Amino acid sequence: MENVKIDFQRMQAEYFLRYDYRFDETALAMLLILKKEQEQNFVLQNTALNKAIDKIEDSQRTLALDREHPRWQAFSYGLGRLGLPLTIVIFFVAIFYMIHLSNQQHEMINSTKLRWYENFYQTNIQNRETKAMNEYLRKNPIPE
Repeated sequence: MENVKIDFQRMQAEYFLRYDYRFDETALAMLLILKKEQEQNFVLQNTALNKAIDKIEDSQRTLALDREHPRWQAFSYGLGRLGLPLTIVIFFVAIFYMIHLSNQQHEMINSTKLRWYENFYQTNIQNRETKAMNEYLRKNPIPE
C-alpha cells in the first residue's frame, strides 16, 4: 500500500458520531485498509456484474416470459436443445411411413386388379358367350 497521510482525527470523529465509540489509531488504520480493499473488491465485482448484465441484454434469447405466447415458450424450453429437431424428425418419418403404406396399398390393389383381369381373360377365352361373361361379371365385380 502506498504511503498516504491519514487524518485520524477526522476518522475518529466520524466513527464516533456514527457508532458512538472511540477507536484508537491502530484500529482506524486497520479499518481504512479493510475499507480500501473492500472498495477494490466491489469495483471488481461491479465490473464482472456489468459484463454479465451486458451479455444478458445483448443475447438474442430473452429470459423474460413471453406474454403473447407463454405456452409456446414453455414448450420450447421444455424440449431443450434437441427436442425441436427430434420432433421434426419424428414428423418426417411419420410422413414417409404413411407414403410407404399408401404405396403398398396401391401395389396390393393393382395386383388384385391384375389377377381379376387375368381370370376374366382366361374365362373369356374359354366362354365367348355374352351371357356367360355377364354372369361372370355379376359374380366377380371389378375390384376398385
